[in-house]
Amino acid sequence: MDLSKAFDTVNIHSLINKLHQTTVPNTIIKFLTNYVKGRKGYTVFQDSKSRPQQFKTGVPQGGVLSPILFNLYTSDIPQPPTGVSLTAYADDMNPSASHSNFHKAEQLLQPYLQDIFNWTKNNDLILNPDKSTATLFTPDKHEHGITLNLNINGVTIPTVKNPKILGLTLDPGFNFAEHARITKDKADSSIKILKALTSTSWGKQKETLLATYKTIVLPVIEYASTVWSPTISDSNLQKLQITQNNALRVITGCTSDTNIEHLHKETKTLPLANHLKLHASQLRQKAQLPIHPLNDLTQQTNCPRKMKETIFQNWNRKTINIDNNLNPPTPESISNNIKKIHTLAVNECLTSYKPNPILRNTAPDINPSEQSLPRKTRRLLAQLRTDKSPILKAYLHEIDSKSCPSAACPLCNYHLHNTQHLFSCPKVITTLTPWDLWFDPEAAAALLQQWDDAVGAAGGGPGSGLM
Repeated sequence: MDLSKAFDTVNIHSLINKLHQTTVPNTIIKFLTNYVKGRKGYTVFQDSKSRPQQFKTGVPQGGVLSPILFNLYTSDIPQPPTGVSLTAYADDMNPSASHSNFHKAEQLLQPYLQDIFNWTKNNDLILNPDKSTATLFTPDKHEHGITLNLNINGVTIPTVKNPKILGLTLDPGFNFAEHARITKDKADSSIKILKALTSTSWGKQKETLLATYKTIVLPVIEYASTVWSPTISDSNLQKLQITQNNALRVITGCTSDTNIEHLHKETKTLPLANHLKLHASQLRQKAQLPIHPLNDLTQQTNCPRKMKETIFQNWNRKTINIDNNLNPPTPESISNNIKKIHTLAVNECLTSYKPNPILRNTAPDINPSEQSLPRKTRRLLAQLRTDKSPILKAYLHEIDSKSCPSAACPLCNYHLHNTQHLFSCPKVITTLTPWDLWFDPEAAAALLQQWDDAVGAAGGGPGSGLM
């Protein structure tokens, strides 16, 4: 339901009267009264100011108290009848009715819509039927095209398939395909910021880029994920995963055909499926507390109708569950379980990874000393850890044999020029091993400089590209 200029049309005197009907202490009521009454505003145009005009209605736009005051203002809205519910926060109101026959649901809902309209009229709020929307949620795909017969004060409410409620785009079957599409477009646009911060030879360090990704891109992807993650299809989730893969390629500097597991291991980032499972599991655990707003959802009885899965059902093992030994659970026990869930989620992810192709073993953590190296060098090391780097003849030959007809080492002209050979070529003697790409990145970088010098001295042009 769309309330036009809701915060601006609040009747200040009615708000104060409603405040007096609460248990709020008089000193706070006086403070709030002074806060909302007597506010003035003026217009500035070409360095000239108009005379101040007093606001006779409304609560401050953007004020931290405004949503709370508006909630209080609407606290006496008519209670929904049996079979109807109202979900609301501030000016976002969503009445709904549920029935196996949608005509019955319409009949339940229609009188309540009129009750809300009459209440808004009596409270000086403007309910706009044209900008309000109605949606039929149903598992029957044949009913997805039905136009609902609902109205507000005689004006028919438009029926839409993809309403947006608090930033979450819904759809008739709760498949969240449209939400995934919109989210992907937003996240892909944000990745442009990452690309502006780095390139092949310069840029911010991996840690800075990763923090930027987790600040401006990941929140877009995971917004409201505890609602949609249990039911989103694998194909739609994969679209979002591709966005994260692209971001991690920018962060690490790895090639476009780099193994996805390597990207996540390099950045210590969980794949989206694991990340969303962790979020859902932790929220489910928090909801076990009796004082948690979602606690009622943990006590649901089995519904006779076929319903979409939520994080509280766990039909498809979309959450990690730890039973609480205490009844009721305490904040300390919940906190401990949340830590255990994090550990289990990370271990579950790590055990699913295949061995590193170079080490033929699980890749260890990268030594923090790598952070002292230039971005260009770290990018090269990240590529070599997965055996996919433009400085390797074997890699270049694999992707374009015409441009690089030989995969042999440019120094010994015999062995395959891959990451392993960088540490075993008889022309560049070293005691290092491929493990030192992780254990001693600084020494590995020095070895690459030796290669660069050796190839240059042999007349083969730049080797590793570090020069």
